Amino acid sequence: MLVLETNKDTNSFEVFSFRWVVLFLFILVGIINQVIWITFAPLTNESALFYETSDNLILLLAMIFMVVYIPVNYPASRLIDKLGLKWGTGIGVILTGVFGFLRAIAPNYAWLLVFQIGCAIGQPFILNSFTKVATNWFPEKEKTLATGLGTLAVLLGAILGMLLTPIFYDLFNKNFTPVLYIYGGVALASMAFYLIFVKDKPPSPPNAYSDKTKIFEIKGTRNLFRNRDFILLFSLMFIGIGVFNAISSGVDVLFVFSDELYAGIIGGLLIIGGVFGAVILSALSDKFHKRKIFLIIAVTSSAFLVILFYFIENFIALCILSFVFGFLLISALPIALTYAAEITYPIPESTSNGWMMWAGQISGILLILGVMYLPSVKTNFIIYAVLFAVGIVLTIFMKDISEYKHILTED
Repeated sequence: MLVLETNKDTNSFEVFSFRWVVLFLFILVGIINQVIWITFAPLTNESALFYETSDNLILLLAMIFMVVYIPVNYPASRLIDKLGLKWGTGIGVILTGVFGFLRAIAPNYAWLLVFQIGCAIGQPFILNSFTKVATNWFPEKEKTLATGLGTLAVLLGAILGMLLTPIFYDLFNKNFTPVLYIYGGVALASMAFYLIFVKDKPPSPPNAYSDKTKIFEIKGTRNLFRNRDFILLFSLMFIGIGVFNAISSGVDVLFVFSDELYAGIIGGLLIIGGVFGAVILSALSDKFHKRKIFLIIAVTSSAFLVILFYFIENFIALCILSFVFGFLLISALPIALTYAAEITYPIPESTSNGWMMWAGQISGILLILGVMYLPSVKTNFIIYAVLFAVGIVLTIFMKDISEYKHILTED
């Protein structure tokens, strides 16, 4: 049953409390999709031994999510808009549930890769929907917060994969099969809850964006890349998401420790920091209705912190740096996704969202190749610093959202 809440901002739009149920279920399916993505990253060497293959082929299990995202991104966005939020995203939810479970019965690495690809095809259907959930269900004052909480799915899934996989691996006597059964069972249960309870949209629109007609055809995508600020933001996301993907996927290679749990802790703290940052800074961005200043803070601090990663090897210091790095960098993702949807209105949110994530997958592939093949893994941090320095310049030339306020008043 949908419960109507009073909207104090305006009498024109209605807000329903069921929006939180919908958002929770999207977070749930997003979490398990990301657990599947990052499953083997904290135990790259151990995974290679278990499946009798090489470290690079284990890294491929994470990188394949980025590779598949590139061709699937556009059709996923189109299907989300054509079929609606529930069934468009539902394609990805079903793929994640079915193939996530099948990983547990994979007889060898080749079949594991096949099932991993099935889950990877589902990822863009899920990731491209976060801003659409916010626009379909949430009032204007909560949109960035809702997108930030949706982004938590990416972060929480990565945290759980980083921290739980080493624990389960030891608990089950260094056997990956029971670990995959646990993750597969959760994937199937999440799919069931999603299909039963998620609704496409409330009976009436909660904000001005959801109340207006959207540009849907290919023309909309062309218009995205005629917007200077979108191009600048697209380039910025190429850098930010790419570095996050590379560090998350290659944490066991970039940070070499004697204890197999240490790399998982470093990766987990990076993402835990991102969880706090995504909630706190997204709420502040909504409160002050500012986007640009938060993006500048994110890229400037990230440029400085990756340089420290190059020089510091003490575990405790790296834990602190990882948390701060995640807090400041990952918090920029929901803010950037909301900003992209706002400056490209009335193009569908799933389209702008999808292209932002697409940029990060391209750079993630390139940067993971650096982790795999550069003679010195520390060199990767210098590359990240240079990229963030470029990002600072890009962000300075962006306009803030206040200069786009006329959009909401257009007929």
